[in-house]
Amino acid sequence: MSTLGPGIDAGRAPYAERTTGARPVLPWWAWIIAGAVIFTAGVAGVLFVPAETGVAIWWPAAGLSVAFALLQPRSRIAGALALVLAVTTMANAIAGRPLPVALAFGVANAAEVAVILAVLGSATRRFALSTVRAGIRWVIAVVAGAATVGVLAAAAVALLEGGEFWSTVVFAAASHAAAVCLIAPLAALPPPVPVAAGRVEMAVQVLLLAVVLAVVFHPSSSLPLAFAPFPLVAWAALRFSIRFVIAETVLATLAMIALTLDGGGPFRREGLDLTVGAAMFETLLVSFAGFAVVLSAAQYELRALTREVNAANLLLTGSVVDARIGLVVAERDAVATRVTWANRAGRRLLAGELDGESWAGPLRIAAMSALRTGEQVTVGTDGERTITVAANPIGGAHDRIAVQLLDVTAVLRARQAQLEASVERDAARAIRAELERQRDDFLVTTSHELRTPITSIVGYSELLQDGGTLSSAERDWVRVIARNGERLSELVEDLLTLGRGVSGAALQIRQEAVPCAELFEEVAANLRVVTEQRQLRMQLEPGPHAVFASRSDAGRMLSNLLVNACKFTPAGGRVRLSAHADGDLVLMRVEDTGPGMSADERSQAFERFYRAPGAERDNVAGTGLGLAIVAELAARNDGSVSLLPAEPHGLVVELRLPAARAASPSAG
Repeated sequence: MSTLGPGIDAGRAPYAERTTGARPVLPWWAWIIAGAVIFTAGVAGVLFVPAETGVAIWWPAAGLSVAFALLQPRSRIAGALALVLAVTTMANAIAGRPLPVALAFGVANAAEVAVILAVLGSATRRFALSTVRAGIRWVIAVVAGAATVGVLAAAAVALLEGGEFWSTVVFAAASHAAAVCLIAPLAALPPPVPVAAGRVEMAVQVLLLAVVLAVVFHPSSSLPLAFAPFPLVAWAALRFSIRFVIAETVLATLAMIALTLDGGGPFRREGLDLTVGAAMFETLLVSFAGFAVVLSAAQYELRALTREVNAANLLLTGSVVDARIGLVVAERDAVATRVTWANRAGRRLLAGELDGESWAGPLRIAAMSALRTGEQVTVGTDGERTITVAANPIGGAHDRIAVQLLDVTAVLRARQAQLEASVERDAARAIRAELERQRDDFLVTTSHELRTPITSIVGYSELLQDGGTLSSAERDWVRVIARNGERLSELVEDLLTLGRGVSGAALQIRQEAVPCAELFEEVAANLRVVTEQRQLRMQLEPGPHAVFASRSDAGRMLSNLLVNACKFTPAGGRVRLSAHADGDLVLMRVEDTGPGMSADERSQAFERFYRAPGAERDNVAGTGLGLAIVAELAARNDGSVSLLPAEPHGLVVELRLPAARAASPSAG
């Protein structure tokens, strides 16, 4: 055969034939390397031409060309074919062919690659030798490509050189088919899957194959043992990875070619025509390569399917066999029902009803009822468990049924607990609503009852002030009585407000600038009797600050805070009232040296009627409304109040109200 240049690249597809996806794009320098390798292989192809004939028995450039083309995405297929045409033409020319013949051989090589790609469908999707179908398609594509190159090359030889047409067709096609079948699969390998064989087995197989090849193709051997390597290749295909098999097949082919060219093997024995021997040898190479490829692809498909089956089995084992739902397969006849298979949950639920494989009990009765009606049946067992049973016949086996058992005991108990909790919550809400109603009624009734004596106190105080019989000290006492009577009247109004649930912000109040000095002195004077009796030191530090608030509200807030401080401060202790600037606010702090409050007590202190455990224990007078009223009054004056611990003990109350200079003059 005349020297035919490289064919084009045999598609490399890292996935199965049925898998589609974009191929990675090779960089530009990979094209240069590929062209050089194909060119070198084409020129070196003359090494496989026996001295007695001009026919090459193997043409590796064809396999390299197909492999390179299969590595290209669809958009670069035309470029790959052009590269094959150019490189194979140059290779044939360098090998000694006239330029017209070299060009014809280049066209033949490019056509071979195009036909193989078309048969494989590799121009539109990836191709991989992952199934028997893929292996068969591969063989068909190789045969079609080889026939194409054989006809075109033979036509060129016959027309341009006057050579023999049919013999050229046979030898050119065979040499190309052998090369493509052996080399190009390296570019169509599927993703690797684990194999069972170990390295020792692989080493033994390789050693035996080498021994067989040495014996069959030894120059002194004349035995017709050309097919002796096939069982060893089958061993490799069934046990080893497809990558190992393809690589081993290529190396074995190179060894057979080298030994045959050296004059050994059954195809170079005396009396055998060289042409017939070459044809037989090329047939062996094609059969050897095709056998390895198809068998490896079939075994790969079997391994892949086995892995899928194992994965499905693991899924079933994890989600069905080990499921919390009891699954049972039973056989029934007129006499008894037998359990033929059950998962762990099923056997656990049926433990009290199974005698070997015989099944009898409430769950069996429920299963038969569910089978007749097609509805689930819920049944109680041993007074502790509640199980829902469903059953259906198994198709194709009239005496077999599938039963599903679901233990709903925990679900029912949880629902019962939820129902009981809901009833308790509703009862608690009703009790709370009733208590709140009674409390509000008490507040309203008590406040109304207090109005009459308070009115009398205030009225008679005014009459005493208007009389002229009181001394100066007595007038001061009466003024204190009148002032506190008015304060008591305002407190009653606060109780009415809290009892009605009316927001303090909704009430009309008159805000004005109130100097802290006046406010502090007035509040302290009202409590002077208390502080003197308990020997408390009252420190007033008003500074130059003034608040913008209702004078009455501000006084009541500080009075409530100071009253609380005096209540809980031991005799001889200290109460400090100070004012500080805090941006647009004035921060008024009431500090005492009492026992203080815990974090939990401080978090509840502003709730109505809340009394700290210490106050209850020490029987400290109070209703638990003082801080709640302070919070209401602070909110309706755009302020706030908070509680902080004092060091080393005691309590700090911070009351923030708008500063007079920052307030709007129209507020009120």
